[in-house]
Amino acid sequence: MKVFRHGDRAPLASYPTDPHKEVASTLWPRGLGQLTEEGVRQQLELGRFLRSRYEDFLSPEYRREEVYIRSTDFDRTLESAQANLAGLFPEAAPGRSEAAWRPIPVHTVPVTEDKLLRFPTRSCPRYRELLREATEAAEYQTALEGWTDFLTRLENFTGLSLVGEPLRKAWKVLDTLICQQAHGLSLPSWASPDVLQTLAQISALDIGAHVGPPQAAEKAQLSGGILLDAILANFSRVQRLGLPLKMVMYSAHDSTLLALQGALGLYDGHTPPYAACLGFEFRRRLADADHDDTDGDHPGFKVSGREGEKGPRRLLSPSRNVTVSLFYRNDSAGLPLTLRLPGCPAPCPLSRFRQLTAPARPPAHGIPCHGSHEPATPAGDGPRRWGGSGGRRSRDSHPRVLPAATVVPLLAGAVAVLAALSMGLGLLAWRPGCLRAWGGPV
Repeated sequence: MKVFRHGDRAPLASYPTDPHKEVASTLWPRGLGQLTEEGVRQQLELGRFLRSRYEDFLSPEYRREEVYIRSTDFDRTLESAQANLAGLFPEAAPGRSEAAWRPIPVHTVPVTEDKLLRFPTRSCPRYRELLREATEAAEYQTALEGWTDFLTRLENFTGLSLVGEPLRKAWKVLDTLICQQAHGLSLPSWASPDVLQTLAQISALDIGAHVGPPQAAEKAQLSGGILLDAILANFSRVQRLGLPLKMVMYSAHDSTLLALQGALGLYDGHTPPYAACLGFEFRRRLADADHDDTDGDHPGFKVSGREGEKGPRRLLSPSRNVTVSLFYRNDSAGLPLTLRLPGCPAPCPLSRFRQLTAPARPPAHGIPCHGSHEPATPAGDGPRRWGGSGGRRSRDSHPRVLPAATVVPLLAGAVAVLAALSMGLGLLAWRPGCLRAWGGPV
């Protein structure tokens, strides 16, 4: 399971005194917030890294039953997913001949319906209450008071009113400055290294209020814990049903990674850079060497089935030998960092991992402010692709197609017609891509 931030993008916004405001359309021809050429390159490189890491685990070409990609419904995340896949599967790379090139599907849902990668915390009364408790805490208020003069000067420098959400608006100024600096643009004289550092500290305080204490676990249940729960549910279903799914990839935002880090107790005060990737690797340690049949030595799912056997190779039955390893790739120049869940060694036994993360994951009866969990197998592929519903169903899920045997003819003369019609509808729904039903928590 991989969760990554989109690649380098243009600034999300400007500010009234921005010296580059008048030429923004020239500097950012694709528009504010859009993926840049550098962002495409970063994602290609990340995809190639994943290919090298899982060379002996993934098939050399894309197989829909092995890999599933989900993105938020933003241009920059959808394009990042496609660029990443071009690095992971060369068949999807640009520049190949028309006959050799093959697109790979990236799934998404509308922003307003996304409960997995975008968290509607602003519309959730309970989350707003928890956030208010955090921002009214003495530590937060003390830090904010220490920046009063700085924020006043920032208003004068930028011409931007910070009333209402001073820290979030200060972050937007920081985002604009960092984007411009990364692309070689000159910064205004007031934007010194000390100012940028202070803005980064302000941003960290704001993020900490959203994902950290007080009540960090309950905040996680309304945000990053939703995704964490889905990741664990994905593995459970693959393991239980012996499905061929090997990798799930989520193309999302820094806010997604920050919320997930908060749910894991791993937020370190730093914002994930572009193309940062948090990976979950599930491994099985086999006690009996005679049963150690795997897809190579790379981290992933250990499977049963011997070479030469006919039929699909299936995952071994659940056992306490499954562990979870976490890695964080935030710099393409170095090796990914191995992360350790607080209170557990690395790798962490799956049962212990579940136990430690349970307070941060949503309760079984549903997510406050969200209703039921959002199911996440792709619409149209669920039961055929991932082995049935297996999870909480969406309110938008289509009803099951009833088999012909359930149709009771009311008139004897209509039996043949009704049976043929029912059989035809059943065959239509059976075709992959036609049965519009959710399968589980991808």
